[in-house]
Amino acid sequence: MAIIAAAALAPAVMAASGAPLPRCDASAQSFYLTRYSGPAATGTPPTAVLDLATAPATGTVAISQIWSGATAPTVSSREIGLTPPNPPLPAGASVAGGMGKDGYIYTMRAIDGDNSWDTSPAAGWASAAGGGWRSHTRYYEMLRYGRDGVDNLGIVTGLGPYQTDPTNAATLVPGAIDLRLGPNFNAADIDPVTGIMYLANFQAGGALNRVFKIDVTQTPPLYVGTLNLSSNIPGAQSGDFAIDAGGQWAYGIATTGNIISGTSVSYRFNLSSGAVETLAPVSPAPFNAPYGAAARLPNATDKLAFYGLGTRIMSIPAGTVGPSQSTAGATSGDAAACLPKLTATLVCTPDALVDAAGNVSTCTVTLDQAAPAGGMAIALTPPAANPRYTSNCGSSILVDAGQTSASCTITATPNTTPGDGDVTAAIALATPTASDDYVLGTPSAAEVMVRNDDMAVTPLVNLSCTPSSLVDAASQVATCTISLSAPAPASGSSITLTPPAGSTRYTSSCSSPVVIAAGATESSCTITATPNTVVGDGSVTALVQLLAGSGYALGPNSQASVQVNDDDLPINPGNAKRVPTLNPWALALMGLLLAAAGALWLRRRHD
Repeated sequence: MAIIAAAALAPAVMAASGAPLPRCDASAQSFYLTRYSGPAATGTPPTAVLDLATAPATGTVAISQIWSGATAPTVSSREIGLTPPNPPLPAGASVAGGMGKDGYIYTMRAIDGDNSWDTSPAAGWASAAGGGWRSHTRYYEMLRYGRDGVDNLGIVTGLGPYQTDPTNAATLVPGAIDLRLGPNFNAADIDPVTGIMYLANFQAGGALNRVFKIDVTQTPPLYVGTLNLSSNIPGAQSGDFAIDAGGQWAYGIATTGNIISGTSVSYRFNLSSGAVETLAPVSPAPFNAPYGAAARLPNATDKLAFYGLGTRIMSIPAGTVGPSQSTAGATSGDAAACLPKLTATLVCTPDALVDAAGNVSTCTVTLDQAAPAGGMAIALTPPAANPRYTSNCGSSILVDAGQTSASCTITATPNTTPGDGDVTAAIALATPTASDDYVLGTPSAAEVMVRNDDMAVTPLVNLSCTPSSLVDAASQVATCTISLSAPAPASGSSITLTPPAGSTRYTSSCSSPVVIAAGATESSCTITATPNTVVGDGSVTALVQLLAGSGYALGPNSQASVQVNDDDLPINPGNAKRVPTLNPWALALMGLLLAAAGALWLRRRHD
């Protein structure tokens, strides 16, 4: 019944812990420290303060409080006050936990002075009618720490035996270790590779050669096996231990002897084989106090932090420990690793588009680890608004929980406008705040070029003159039209030509250049015949020819001519008759006859 109650309760109270705990800069020597305070009086539960501790190279450890005294409802069926009907006491303190892969600390509930089994109103702890200890389960409850407080995840299934009915032995629920009479679990960490918790009770009354494996991802958490060590840990007891970044070894500091003559030594045990190794002597803490807290550090895989009456840094695998650094005190404590901040990068592919349909660039924000529960919002500086493109990239983008990337797009706006140039859409990851759980990697900015792919169509220019022939009489005019195949641009089109040669037979308004106004497609000039009455002055041709120039190309009709014809006839003589004339042969014969006649005349005279 208690197990069922725990399972039913856990989801309803999960919201109490809030978001995952803040992550740490990978260069910082930081860890989470739970400072445990025992109760001042019986019937009062212990409390805890959750801090983020940062150890400098030397000197005092800085403390930044996350919360103090946070608690969650209990799920124990034996959570009763000293005198019923006092209400159940809330849970919140622990001295054995570790950082989960999801950014929450999972930790076992600690009992110290709050209403213990021996304060049960039952008639004696050994009597058949009483024995409240038989159903005592608070030592088996697991808590979860987040930014806002504590969740009680319930009794770890299979971890420890208890009776659901203290008077009925048949109601016994089996478990791996019986801690109904205590003491508290005092050592734990979570394997950063597998996410499994390794939990121990390394003190008098516990088990110095057994470590219990818990799947903290289950609700309620689930005992999944026992790691039997090759021997007891060295010494009489140990405080906390920390698992290395590779998930291979757990390191701790064991103590033995009394507060005056006691000694300490570092050790480690293998998470696979259970082999125990003694490492190096450690100068004892004052009064030979155990180191109740241990954690990995994000800035170095070969460093661990241990907290007792101060903080000391262990170098692994040697197990040597540095000097104590002053740290805020407590009755006892626990520690957990601070997960390193995620690294975000940004890439846009492709990085060049053209202003045509279907041209889209995908901008992807990528994290170097999966986003935690609730996802991770990454701040963006989106592209500036521009009619040449659209974008669904806003001021932030959410990488969903368990995912490593999220995308948005930049889409070119299709157009067919020639000469509108290229534009750049710039996008970047905004600088995160100190409290954000990510840092910027490389690259953190991108540019997408939207290029103009619309080639300007060069208009063709043609020439025609109408009519193509005139006569040298009044009002004889030919119009020559220069036409473009497309409207002239805003500045107009200037067309170069060779005008007609000068002539007395015509005049012309055609000159170079001819300007076609903006938006127009043609312009014209004229050739006008000069009237005259001169007979026989013939015909002349006025030639106009277009020349190549900027902003246009010559069409097939790049020249035209206008012929000016003579229309003047000779004067009509009326009815006068033509005088007959002799042709040359007749004239020659006549001359011979006259000569012969003259010679005959002279002869007769002389006779």
